[in-house]
Amino acid sequence: SHSTVPSEPARRERGVSQTRPRLRGMSREERSALLGPEEAKRSASSDRLKLAQRALADTEELGMGIMGDLRSQREMLARSKQRLNDADVDITRGSRVLRSMALRARANKLITAGVAAAVFLGLVLVLFWQ
Repeated sequence: SHSTVPSEPARRERGVSQTRPRLRGMSREERSALLGPEEAKRSASSDRLKLAQRALADTEELGMGIMGDLRSQREMLARSKQRLNDADVDITRGSRVLRSMALRARANKLITAGVAAAVFLGLVLVLFWQ
């Protein structure tokens, strides 16, 4: 069978060493020329995967921040709701007290009017009998 990979002696003849050269710091074009099309595709896929992982990490961090903000807003809304409920209870209590005071004020006016009428009648009777 015929292989596309050159034999060891053929590589030595061309001056290609057995170990890969350092690829970090090289441009994508330099790497693809050095590594060949299949390795270049893997390298490009690896680069895209790394970018996607970074984007995922950034998105996850952003999501966690948003979740924290939403949690604190939910707590703030719960406290506001409790304050509103407390205020509603206080307003209801206050309106009952005001209603009671208004009834007492009317009763006091009637009593005062009755006493004034009785005094006036008494005065009229005293003057009439004299």
